[in-house]
Amino acid sequence: MNGNEWTNYVYDLHQYIQKQDDEINKLKTRVTQLEQDVREKNSNTIEKIEYHFDQLKIENLDGTLHIGLSPSDLANIGDIGIPKGTQPNYQPPMKQQLVSNLSQHLQQNGPPMIRDLAIQYNKPIDNGFQSMLLNDIEKQLPHRIAFYEQEAKNKRGINSDESLQAYITDQVKNEIYQSLLKYMQKNDHKGEEQ
Repeated sequence: MNGNEWTNYVYDLHQYIQKQDDEINKLKTRVTQLEQDVREKNSNTIEKIEYHFDQLKIENLDGTLHIGLSPSDLANIGDIGIPKGTQPNYQPPMKQQLVSNLSQHLQQNGPPMIRDLAIQYNKPIDNGFQSMLLNDIEKQLPHRIAFYEQEAKNKRGINSDESLQAYITDQVKNEIYQSLLKYMQKNDHKGEEQ
């Protein structure tokens, strides 16, 4: 190789190294940008997930119920907004106490009441059907309490908690008895043993 060829070779080598240096600088800049993006993305981590199943209602379950999300499902979720305001299933302490007292009354006095009415109207009722009747009545308690509370306040002018509780309790207990009585008086009922 002569001197001119060496000069061209060194020049080409220098140009190649310069291109490589520029490429390395571009890659460094890109890596720095990606690292910054990753840091920003990681700063949005969810530290705590709370589940509120206020609306969850299961009437009858045959099989397995899975509630919740798997980690792979979390990636597919967008922003979920929960409306603010009153919770639909919240009951004031007085209503909770009424539901509890009336449920207890139903569990204690319901079976003998059904048994006595069944004997009186010659309608044999098996234990399974009796349980179904009691469960059906118990599910309706919160709605009946709300109905009689409105009636007491609007039509009867009852406002004190003590009077209100007494009125609602008496009305619901009477309604339970009257409902069972009318049910037993019907000729076509499905709880008879065959």
